[in-house]
Amino acid sequence: GPQRSASGITVQAPCQSHPSLQLKVADWRSWAYTDGNCQVQNGKTVIRAGVYHPKSDSQSLVEASGAGITNTIGRSELAAITAALTHDHTHVATNSLSSLHQFRKQILYPEKHRHHVQGDALKKIPNLALTSQDHIFFFKVNSHAGIRLLNTRPPSKMAT
Repeated sequence: GPQRSASGITVQAPCQSHPSLQLKVADWRSWAYTDGNCQVQNGKTVIRAGVYHPKSDSQSLVEASGAGITNTIGRSELAAITAALTHDHTHVATNSLSSLHQFRKQILYPEKHRHHVQGDALKKIPNLALTSQDHIFFFKVNSHAGIRLLNTRPPSKMAT
């Protein structure tokens, strides 16, 4: 059964490759995992964003719609988080600590973002979160933690 630790309940994962590994979060499959991507293809910067929900095995590629100086990895990360909220996910995991800091700042000190280059994208996340009927939880996860959102070739499964 579950083992208790100082930080709460941990669940032993019976199918892990190493028997002493334990899950930190029992319901991780119910979270939406977001990621952004920025690449140069044929001399042109291309940004993409994605959302993966393990429980439903659904994946969404998102149009980040950046141009010029807004065509950045930061914009693609924000677009992915926005898409997760738009699809009514209440537990959103991102590897972008910068995005978490930026939209927290947007909520607490909106006047500091009046002229932010990503201001339009930054305003969407707090608006969606604050107007939601449900509590929204954001989580910082490690980059490249085993879930591949943005392949250059069509994946048969999102998990690597």
